[in-house]
Amino acid sequence: MSMMRNLRTAASQRAKRLLASAATHVAPPIRRGIETAISEGLHGPVLGSSLKQQLKATPVRLTARYLAFTVKRARLKELAPEPVGGNLSGYLAGLRDAGIEKALARLCARIPDGARARRDVTELAEVEFGVRHGVAKPERLRRLLELAPSELRLVRDLGRPWDRDGDEELRETLRPAETLAYLAWDLKQYAGATRPIKRTNLYAAFVDAYGDAAPERLREEIAHFEAQFEAGLRSVGAADRERLERAFTLHCAPLRDAFPEPAADRHEEEGAVEGVSSAVVLFGMLCAVGWLVAYVAIVYRGFADQTYGVPLAAFFANLTWEFAYGFLLDPLGDYFHTASIFGFLVDAVIAWQVWKYGAAQFPNSALGRYFRPLFGLCVAAALSVNYHAFIDLADPDGEYTRFGINLMMSILYLKMLEDRGSPAGQSMYIAIGKWLGTLCAWIATALTVTTSPKQTWPTSWSDFTRKSLGSRSYPLTPLINVMYGWTFLLDVAYCVLLHRSIKAAGMSPWRRL
Repeated sequence: MSMMRNLRTAASQRAKRLLASAATHVAPPIRRGIETAISEGLHGPVLGSSLKQQLKATPVRLTARYLAFTVKRARLKELAPEPVGGNLSGYLAGLRDAGIEKALARLCARIPDGARARRDVTELAEVEFGVRHGVAKPERLRRLLELAPSELRLVRDLGRPWDRDGDEELRETLRPAETLAYLAWDLKQYAGATRPIKRTNLYAAFVDAYGDAAPERLREEIAHFEAQFEAGLRSVGAADRERLERAFTLHCAPLRDAFPEPAADRHEEEGAVEGVSSAVVLFGMLCAVGWLVAYVAIVYRGFADQTYGVPLAAFFANLTWEFAYGFLLDPLGDYFHTASIFGFLVDAVIAWQVWKYGAAQFPNSALGRYFRPLFGLCVAAALSVNYHAFIDLADPDGEYTRFGINLMMSILYLKMLEDRGSPAGQSMYIAIGKWLGTLCAWIATALTVTTSPKQTWPTSWSDFTRKSLGSRSYPLTPLINVMYGWTFLLDVAYCVLLHRSIKAAGMSPWRRL
């Protein structure tokens, strides 16, 4: 164990601060994106992947991450004693899951021991089901530790040929290292949790099984996997061994700290059902339809009038919000994250319109002369602000950022209508689509605090109004309600003023797409 002692003393304070900060500030729905980053941070240096190789492999890895997650979630539904199917979200999930396993099998066929990878994902669902419903046996906890990184292992193996001598030994040595890195992350999640802790959190599972003795029993398991890791190190080459030790030192540093105090009363309720009600899914889809109408009209009017149809500051904020939410934070994690990817693709068309026609809106000015360099600067600034706003505001669902951008957009639409002195680049379908999309977004958010997967609709209108307007916790805080209230009023005002402007220009408000 001398090597392990050396690793313990070599763990830098900087690595500890970084991991502690990530666990404290990153909320659970962002977790899978961070896990992927941890995976690449662990595997990239070990496997010698260049940045070009990592970027090239990213699309297939994200796809595999989504497929594995969906297969596991479908298996959990099969095991549930009281399935939540039969509603809209269950039906949509069934349609989506139909071809997922076949697609996952094709991807697994591309990696060494792909059948084992698929079995691990399925078995992980069964073990997590037992943990969630409070029936996990202590002897199965080691298996939970072994299987926890199964999805990440699948992602790890894609995008890299495993045809080098010694690769099989390297993959086996990585397994205990991945378990320990995953456990280190869960320990930090447990210590910094502000919400009920999921029972599938590795440390929470040990607390449920062993109570106050959990830290001691977990230390025993850590010693078991460390011994496996040390044995594996002796089977790999010197260069691989050095990279493994360096990555292990960085990502497993929290295992050397004092474990969080066991707090079983802060764990989620036994048998808790994850997800949202069908009503939330329905209004989320209506929100997407409203914004789709607005987007189509914005693109059409932009080309027809040779201008852009979104105020610039709001455009840059919205473009980078869609990118961060769709690609960086839990990519493909659910319907809403997936819809943001399509939203970003439409925003990319609007971005081209801004790039092509933007400078002409500011003739004889420095802004017009340097418009394109400023375009890139604004994208970079907006992306950095948006991304850190998600994390620093503990805003995994994008509520603060989304409604804040929407409020800014509503104000700036009124300003753009006044500055242009005409309805150029604008139409009633843009205004109505934005108003409807935002209204449905607020209703969907309100339904998350007034419904559940087992209760699709609020019990009454008065109950819905009281709970939604009186909500004091995320994702529906007083600030979000206030921002939406002003957005609603400003959108109505914009619809009225735009209608008058179009009629004053001698055009039909409803024939002008």
